Amino acid sequence: MRNLKRITVFLLLAILSITIIACEKTTESTNTTEDLSTISESISTSNSTTLESSSDFITATTSIAEYTSIELVENTQTFYELNAEFNKDSLNVIAHLSDGSFTSIASDDLIIKNFNSTSSGEKNVYVVFEKYVLETNVIVLEDYAFEIYMDYYFEAINLKGDLLRITLNNIISENFIPLLYGDAIDILEESDVDPNNPDNVILVYPGDYGVSVPTGYSSQISGYYWNREHVWPQSRLGVNVSYTNDFPSKATDVHNLKPADGDENSSRSNDYFDNIDTDNTYEPNDNVKGDIARILFYMSTMYFDLNLNDNVNSASQDKTMGVLSVLLLWNELDPVDDFERNRNEVIFKHQGNRNPYIDYPEFANLIWGDLA
Repeated sequence: MRNLKRITVFLLLAILSITIIACEKTTESTNTTEDLSTISESISTSNSTTLESSSDFITATTSIAEYTSIELVENTQTFYELNAEFNKDSLNVIAHLSDGSFTSIASDDLIIKNFNSTSSGEKNVYVVFEKYVLETNVIVLEDYAFEIYMDYYFEAINLKGDLLRITLNNIISENFIPLLYGDAIDILEESDVDPNNPDNVILVYPGDYGVSVPTGYSSQISGYYWNREHVWPQSRLGVNVSYTNDFPSKATDVHNLKPADGDENSSRSNDYFDNIDTDNTYEPNDNVKGDIARILFYMSTMYFDLNLNDNVNSASQDKTMGVLSVLLLWNELDPVDDFERNRNEVIFKHQGNRNPYIDYPEFANLIWGDLA
């Protein structure tokens, strides 16, 4: 009996020990699980922070604007001499970016391709920036040529002699509007108006009433203060127009007509122009000598049967005028002024063509002068 009690006590102690050990292991397991959970959470938090930072970096990287194209805003140099180098500083180029903005590109960052100035003419030039390319045009001039910026005369660039004369003829004939002799009265009152008195016109050959005379009919003199002078005389045109015989012709081209004193006009007759008055020559005032020269240049360009020469004894039927060498000199000594430019614009408005020698007096020397 005593032994049975001992065995029972022993078993109870053994069970109690096992229970205590099991509890300790459970507690240890629980703590370990908590520790693992904490570490996992820490790692997760760390990874989350890293990914967020990475995401921020990617966003920042993709938001950097990239070049999408380039644009030529302006090229300030159109003309080049033979064998000249391309002037990159003349280019104003901008780059467009993906965010909608743009930035100017330094000339040093541009690369020029395909520019060749060893020969004259229009040249295509390629402007390169990174992977982008744009094209522009420039013109290399012959050594005798000059810069022409009016599109109206673009086809005349680099030409001279008869080819230039033919080209100018094509240009000024294209939109020409044939007018009547009667139309010239109103047009001349506008084209040759006195800048200081809109009721007067300026006379190419002044008379007893002065340089500036009233327009319209005057009862005081029982007539007009001025008449329509043919600078290239009618008798040397091969046609004749009048109040009763009015039809479009060379004689009604308003570029060739000027207000003039009637008596002085009759005195001039159909003489050549020169620096001296003779039986065959007439000298106008110095301030209109260049104007007269450029009108005659126009007529010989507009109408190919009209020619300029130095032979003052040429017959009227030859349809010639001059003195050519003197006219070329007058073209330089009496340069184009604002009055003449305004006259050209007014006639252009009504007749549809221009006098090239008012816009570019240099043409005369390329056709009839030393440069021809």
